[in-house]
Amino acid sequence: MNTNILKYLSVFVVYFILDVTYQVTFGINFSQSVQEEAGIREIFTTDIQNPILILIWFSIMTTAIVKLVVEPAVEAKSIKDALFKGLLLGITAYATLALPNGWSLTNFPMALVLEIIMEGVLFAPIASAVTAWWLINKEH
Repeated sequence: MNTNILKYLSVFVVYFILDVTYQVTFGINFSQSVQEEAGIREIFTTDIQNPILILIWFSIMTTAIVKLVVEPAVEAKSIKDALFKGLLLGITAYATLALPNGWSLTNFPMALVLEIIMEGVLFAPIASAVTAWWLINKEH
């Protein structure tokens, strides 16, 4: 299979597995308990827009990670670059999601703002570094 396709698949799969594992083991329960404590109930959609928008989100993040992080890191042969640029991208993406919720939605918990940003600290750098490491080592 084409290396170009494989790098997108690698980022997508690693990112997806990290996100789903995190949500199932911690994220969903934490979010729900913090929201209920703040008096926010039933804000998550469960209709068809949910999986469609999730796939769009993962596609956008995958493309950004490949183009802005993985390709430059592989060119520089630097896992450190992949981690740092992945961290920067992850924080930017997730803070862009979380901070506007915190300042504009009544009773939106600060703990949830911070938890959402932490997802960016985890998912993008790990997906970036794993894929960059694999591609750098694949060349040898």
